[in-house]
Amino acid sequence: MNINKAIRKQKRTYKRFMLSMCFIFVLLPIVLIISKVINMFFITYLLCIELMIVFVILFRFNEEYIDFKLDGYKISIWCGIAKTKFIIICKKVSLVHVEGYGINLAIIIIVKSKFRNKKNYPVDINFLEKYPYVTYMYNKIKILNPEENYFCFIINNGGFKKYMLLDELYKFCEQAIFSDDAIDIIKEYRD
Repeated sequence: MNINKAIRKQKRTYKRFMLSMCFIFVLLPIVLIISKVINMFFITYLLCIELMIVFVILFRFNEEYIDFKLDGYKISIWCGIAKTKFIIICKKVSLVHVEGYGINLAIIIIVKSKFRNKKNYPVDINFLEKYPYVTYMYNKIKILNPEENYFCFIINNGGFKKYMLLDELYKFCEQAIFSDDAIDIIKEYRD
């Protein structure tokens, strides 16, 4: 699968979806006004449908949005509708792993410092139980540096754009350990 082609297709699909939802959002009140059947039931029903359309648009935007920027020694990542910001210092990245495939890909990043990230959580038992392969890799890292504190975060947003982010992480985080799954996905992106 050509990832760049998939990214272009994802953008086109997203634009079509947004245009159709906006068209429906505008068309429904016009149809109600033209029909001249103004009833409290129809108005309430229209308001409920309009609210559902707004929620679907916001949900889709939240799933699709990811942006990242390279600033020399760090990578800034913005995810979701709230534009949650992650700042990654390339030298502090210890482990990069991926779960899933395709559009459902999740990038798991373990770093040595929190560095202005409110969404970085300490690696704990619950996290390690949820991701057994990360536990295996984490134990290897912890044996080498037992006194170090590690923090983790997961990037779920962005669809196929996460492949580009994973490739950039591979280029700039030289000291990080990449799992076999992550390397396979990077190879697929570069082909």
